[in-house]
Amino acid sequence: MFIVLVAAEGTALLASPDWRVRLDGWQDPVQLVVAPIMILAGVLAVRARKRYTAVVLVSVTGIGMVTLFAFSGAPDLALTQILVETVTLVAFTLVLRRLPSRLGDHNASVWPVARAVLAIAVGITMAIVVIVATGSRVADPISVEWPKLAYEIGHGTNIVNVALVDLRGWDTMGELSVLILAATGVASLVFVTDRTDLLSQTRAVPRSSGRRTDRRPLVETTDGISLETEHNRDSHRAWLISSLRVRPENRSIMLEVIVRILFHTIIVVSLYVLLAGHNLPGGGFAGGLIAGMALVMRYVAGGRHELGAAAPTDAGTLLGAGMTLAVACAIVPLFFGQAPLTSTYWDAVLPLVGHIEFVSSTIFDIGVYLVVIGLVLDVLRSLGAEVDRQAKSLGVGAEGTR
Repeated sequence: MFIVLVAAEGTALLASPDWRVRLDGWQDPVQLVVAPIMILAGVLAVRARKRYTAVVLVSVTGIGMVTLFAFSGAPDLALTQILVETVTLVAFTLVLRRLPSRLGDHNASVWPVARAVLAIAVGITMAIVVIVATGSRVADPISVEWPKLAYEIGHGTNIVNVALVDLRGWDTMGELSVLILAATGVASLVFVTDRTDLLSQTRAVPRSSGRRTDRRPLVETTDGISLETEHNRDSHRAWLISSLRVRPENRSIMLEVIVRILFHTIIVVSLYVLLAGHNLPGGGFAGGLIAGMALVMRYVAGGRHELGAAAPTDAGTLLGAGMTLAVACAIVPLFFGQAPLTSTYWDAVLPLVGHIEFVSSTIFDIGVYLVVIGLVLDVLRSLGAEVDRQAKSLGVGAEGTR
């Protein structure tokens, strides 16, 4: 594929009668600092001998993009990029738990010199394409009209969010479908025997937690809930519900306290980012990733049972509900003689609040919010909780549970 890319693009570039090149060395001095760091991190990632080291170095290049976006006046892109990098790092970490820490000789690349030459050729080709393409514009870009279109058609001032859920809603619809298919595919590969998500059931999570005050056996009820004896009624005072299942040497009281305090606050912040995204930096994608990070915190602090307590629902339900809302926003306008994804708005004056507006495309954004949370939850359930369960059943690298 890379050879075809270099050959095709290189032929097109060489066949062009003239190149219009308008190139600035930099637009902001920060680029002179960030770009070399990103380049160095990329080179070190290729040379890294440990898997996790390579993943962290790749994340450094992503953090560099966050900085470039922030100093280029694109807070929405910077916010989304930092959240995506964090979730990606978590996903890689979950996978690397079951792989050797070092890259052995059997993982060595075939023909390393030829691959290096090809990689350099791809990089040079794409750099030339970007330089030539940006200097070849002969007409005003359509984005010049987007601020006006976003306000008059989408009834919002955040151009990026309005474009995603209104002006280019069909693109977002396709991206949601890809996310759902990716999540389903990963889960299907990991859940090798049964796709049923037992962790989302409330009865799969212990109701009581904390250190036991005696050595009396647990009482197993008919509905599968493990209850403590009456001598340990104060066990519900534990910070996390799964403390009963985690070995003392694997617990961090400080982490449990921080997670318990911050979890609900982060969920509220994610809802604010979701609802404020129509006029301020944010939106459904960023809000969903923030809520997903709250779930990551619960999983890291308490393991798979804590994740079941934090999100007592199936990931597929969230994915399906989000996609249903998005599709409904495309279908409902048809019943009123409008084109699909046509948005409208309602305004009202509320006591103590003042004038408020609600845009119908916000429902589409809520669908994006649910899909993203479902995606993160499915990754945690499959690559995290299910891998923990399989490791525990095999007796290797098992989670610190009873």
